[in-house]
Amino acid sequence: MILYCIIVAASVWIACQVKYIDKVQGKGDRLRSRQWVVNRICLTGIFALLFGVSVLRIRTGNDYQTYIDHFHDIVCGNFVVTEKGFNLIVTAIYRFLDGEYYLVVFGVFAFFTILIFLAGLYRQSVDFKMSFFLFMTLGLYFQTFNTVRYYLALAIVVYAMYDLLHQHYMKFVLWIVLASLFHKSVLVVLVLFFVAKCTWKWWHYLILGMLGITGLVAKNGYMKLLLWLYPSYVNEEEYLLGTGISYVNIARCLAVIVLCLLYYKYSLKNSRACRFFFQLNVGALILYSCFFFVPFVSRIGYYLNVSQLFLIPMILKDMPKKHRKWWTIIIVLAGVGYFILFLQRAAEINIRILPYTTWLFE
Repeated sequence: MILYCIIVAASVWIACQVKYIDKVQGKGDRLRSRQWVVNRICLTGIFALLFGVSVLRIRTGNDYQTYIDHFHDIVCGNFVVTEKGFNLIVTAIYRFLDGEYYLVVFGVFAFFTILIFLAGLYRQSVDFKMSFFLFMTLGLYFQTFNTVRYYLALAIVVYAMYDLLHQHYMKFVLWIVLASLFHKSVLVVLVLFFVAKCTWKWWHYLILGMLGITGLVAKNGYMKLLLWLYPSYVNEEEYLLGTGISYVNIARCLAVIVLCLLYYKYSLKNSRACRFFFQLNVGALILYSCFFFVPFVSRIGYYLNVSQLFLIPMILKDMPKKHRKWWTIIIVLAGVGYFILFLQRAAEINIRILPYTTWLFE
């Protein structure tokens, strides 16, 4: 636990040294070039720190052994439920090294997951240090220790948001298709993100609310539809039980939505990007509160509420300066509190990123 706190403190401190070059005014090209170098050094330092902790871990994560078994089944030609892209990489690594070096596979996925997350945060956020602070304190980095396929796909979604918002639609689609080679659930983004990018009227929110109500009153009907679409779930009782209502995610979405509405005229009214992120959070709220019975609903929800990494800094930037200081303090304190609660649950069997163990001294 102490190690994780040190990682968060050190990496956030480094992130605070990053400044966007186009925001440096009146200092001349020399200072701009200097800041460019500083940014690259800081980003490299953050990456090295996070990648080092991830690549040195062993037996840390609730599905660590499950993945080792999947690696073995893949190279042996046994049936696996994992996607083609994932299987291809595992096979290539094992064949190239002529052995089942599972630590290398975990290392490769950690390398690209962290790299893509950082690149996505840097090129999309209006305030990198705040976005990175949220990335760490909301536990997203530490959750990459689990379900490595999914978090690589999530990292690609974060990176691809930039292309969607800048109307590079073909690039966006290609990124999502690439991500689907590692976790096919990401394909829902092709529908949900394009819907969220549209300009919603008041009656769109009304329809969305009515759809949420149908989830509460017609649970059995939705489950039958789900089993028809995914017959592999029929005999998987542990999946059909779901994960229950995630009050934490509901509270997060509600808090962000309220903050947006409080400063509507400064953000939502004038920014298409802000409206896009806001509408993603509205969708996440409906999903978590009305469709909680869907197996692995959190995976779809995370594609939506990961937008908070960009939305919160955007709201802070656009609000009046006299309010910004106090809201920044509130959000930082909330982030720290959330991280403390996350660490208290980190040793549970469904998370199991504590205790942290490393192969370095084995």
